[in-house]
Amino acid sequence: MEVLRGDREARLAARGFDVSRQRLAREYKRKRTTLAGVRIFAYIAISAALLRGLTFDLKSWASVFGGGPPQYALYTIALYFLFWIPVIPVGLFGGFVLERRYGMSVQGLRSWLADAAKGLVIGLGFSIVAVEALYLLLGASPDLWWLFAWFFTIAVAVVLTWLGPVVLAPLFNSYERVRDDVLTPRLESLAERTGAKVVGVYRMLASAKTTRAIGGLAGIGNTRRIVLSDTLLTRYAPDEVETVIAHELGHHVHRDVLRLMIAAAAVSLIGLLAVDQILRAAIPTLGLAGVADIAGLPLVALSIAAISTFMGPVLNALSRRWEARADSFALRMTANPDAFTSTMVKIHDQNLGVADPHPLAELLFHDHPSGLRRVEAALRWRS
Repeated sequence: MEVLRGDREARLAARGFDVSRQRLAREYKRKRTTLAGVRIFAYIAISAALLRGLTFDLKSWASVFGGGPPQYALYTIALYFLFWIPVIPVGLFGGFVLERRYGMSVQGLRSWLADAAKGLVIGLGFSIVAVEALYLLLGASPDLWWLFAWFFTIAVAVVLTWLGPVVLAPLFNSYERVRDDVLTPRLESLAERTGAKVVGVYRMLASAKTTRAIGGLAGIGNTRRIVLSDTLLTRYAPDEVETVIAHELGHHVHRDVLRLMIAAAAVSLIGLLAVDQILRAAIPTLGLAGVADIAGLPLVALSIAAISTFMGPVLNALSRRWEARADSFALRMTANPDAFTSTMVKIHDQNLGVADPHPLAELLFHDHPSGLRRVEAALRWRS
């Protein structure tokens, strides 16, 4: 085992990675994976308790103002907090303590709690809207609800992608235009050469909360912009920043956002059809009044989570292929493999990204090729 680890670390060192940071990255990853496992176990246990009868108690409580939309909203609120409250310690440790312990966060507790509260409110709001829409569709069209729900989820995804940079993102970070007479025109020219229209180059003031480097495109249509965190701008050379954006523009040229939305829509359609069959099969077992019985919501949520987990590797495989193609595009656009490789090395070490995950973990859970693969691909491109 020690020999294998030594060989792996020697390979990483040969490509420029900081071996000590990569050891820390693997340790950090193991702890986050453990916390994710605890969270999943808690969700399954809560779902099991609900499906054994607790769901009908919640339904009865939520009927205080009658049935229909008021009942759906109250039931959703109760269910949301029933899932959320037991994992507060996990969220606090994983999102605050662990992040600070490994140097990924510099955010104070008050600021972290404020962001957590915002996330809670936004998540609860979206959950209520989604459940209201779902059960109104189930009641109005029990045979074709899945088709109308599919159209609804696609519309919501498009709207959120469009409005995200101007409505949601500013709730958590401040943004300002990058006033750099060299870098800004350079990046805007790069975007223009690929046919991507951007409304500007923006600096995300992330250093008050995180040490991670972040860069990319955000939004679609008239909200598309180049976003660079100050943690990226202060540590990366202009050539390195350019290669980050060239990669993101590769996704635009290859229409990868559209491709991913189509793939996700296909998975969503399959998932909704499966949920429909699961829900119908469970009616007699659980004692539901029908598919539109709000007491079946825990089963719907559990089914969606299970199907998403099962289909995740398929979407990840597609994503890794598109990411590799975007890497090749960036190399062609910039003709600067040295900047590309140095960026990959620095960003993995800075963000504590494991550069050489286990092949099975990469296959199942990673939507990008490993950092080591990306660096070695760039070195082959140079040769």
